[in-house]
Amino acid sequence: MSLKEIKHKSLPLDQTVEVREILGKKVLANDGKNLGKIRSIRINPTKLTIEGIEVDTGLFKVDKYIGKNYIKTLTDQGAILKITPVDDIIGLEVFDSTGKSIGEIKNIKKSKKTNKLLSITIYSDIYKDDITIDAYYIENCGDSCILKEKIKDIVD
Repeated sequence: MSLKEIKHKSLPLDQTVEVREILGKKVLANDGKNLGKIRSIRINPTKLTIEGIEVDTGLFKVDKYIGKNYIKTLTDQGAILKITPVDDIIGLEVFDSTGKSIGEIKNIKKSKKTNKLLSITIYSDIYKDDITIDAYYIENCGDSCILKEKIKDIVD
């Protein structure tokens, strides 16, 4: 099928991505983790720009809406994000700067609907109550989270 292009100041047809071709394709976080599949692409009805994507995360997980500022690319293969959603650190083991296991992340607090982490709450066998730690004290999170200091220097 051939198409006649009628456009002004927009990309040529061969440089665009057809929406129906990427629905159901994978969504990858910036660390490579597969977050799910693209359920839909949301557009601004007056500016005709992409505003975000809905991500189907699977049967037993809460689906996500990822805004355009967190999307690095959309291709016929799917989406790659600029971020790893902070919600995904719930359940990770936490270690202090000495490598001592502190416990597991029970909950997080983030800034409104953004991806900015404010604090984590840890369930710990070491302390009788849950521990809340400000994001400032978190060095890095990947397969686990590592704190910048010893836990006794943060909590005591």
